[in-house]
Amino acid sequence: MSRAISSAVPNVLLALVMALLPAVGWCGAMEAAAQRFAESDFVFARGRSDIPFVPLAWVDSTVYDQSRFLLPSGKTSEISFEQKTISQGGLLPLLLGRRDALVVGEWLSWTRFDLSDGSDKEVISIGIPIGWAHQSSPDWQIAAFIAPLGHASQDDDWYWEFMGGIFARWLQNDHFTWLFGLYADVTSLEEYYIPYAGLTWTINQHWTLSAVMPWPALLYSPDQNWLIRLGVSPSDASWSADLDVQGDPKKPQLNFGSWNFGLRVERRVWHNFWVGAAAGLAGLRGFTFAGTEWEGPNTDMGSDGYVGLTINFRPVAPPMH
Repeated sequence: MSRAISSAVPNVLLALVMALLPAVGWCGAMEAAAQRFAESDFVFARGRSDIPFVPLAWVDSTVYDQSRFLLPSGKTSEISFEQKTISQGGLLPLLLGRRDALVVGEWLSWTRFDLSDGSDKEVISIGIPIGWAHQSSPDWQIAAFIAPLGHASQDDDWYWEFMGGIFARWLQNDHFTWLFGLYADVTSLEEYYIPYAGLTWTINQHWTLSAVMPWPALLYSPDQNWLIRLGVSPSDASWSADLDVQGDPKKPQLNFGSWNFGLRVERRVWHNFWVGAAAGLAGLRGFTFAGTEWEGPNTDMGSDGYVGLTINFRPVAPPMH
């Protein structure tokens, strides 16, 4: 583990606990919502597996190893930076009927970039995701979401980013679930689109293979209190920005098209609360300056190490009908 990562870890745990407080208020409402979903026509494939349900409230903190800036010319700058991120979010599903649901949420993030020239930059981000899901039949489910994001950093006014997507899920049988969709990330600097396609194979009660591109993963739960995940996940490690007259980054914006490949281990610690840790490599990692010829993440930026801590609220999955 690098010096940058190891020196930041002790402070990360304290920040996680303090950042979790805004999400605690969601938990009672989410438990009640989970019970209402269990009585609806919605079908959840994980109802027959020890793999826990997706988090509906979370706090994450991640520390990334040193990386370099990528200039519009395609060359890397001499200045490098280290990144620390703390984020907190929550989602509240609301039934609109036996087959329709509205999901509203909140997301907050703080990112600090420490530059090798002695300067630093901090970015505050806030998002308000809103989604809709419809169970069109026992086998088919469709969903869509939009999430406006606002960013603020030193010497910059608020600036905006918009994410969204549309998805479909086909439950072939108790073991195979097919997923299709399209994700979009639109900023003033670029537009990024990612197609989703693949299947989730519930091998048995303990093992699940999520062969969904672009973020495949293998999940293992020896019992209902542990989760081990090896694979790819969306990353907040890649940013794009303009250059100001001094050559410093201006209006940095997230690019969720980048990815982390690593191992995550989580343990249930109390009721529906889980604590976990992760480590691995951040791919397509970097801070890219937008230029007229730049159209997407540059694979020449390499991969850097990361470590992370997380606290999740995972409700019990409603049983399959």
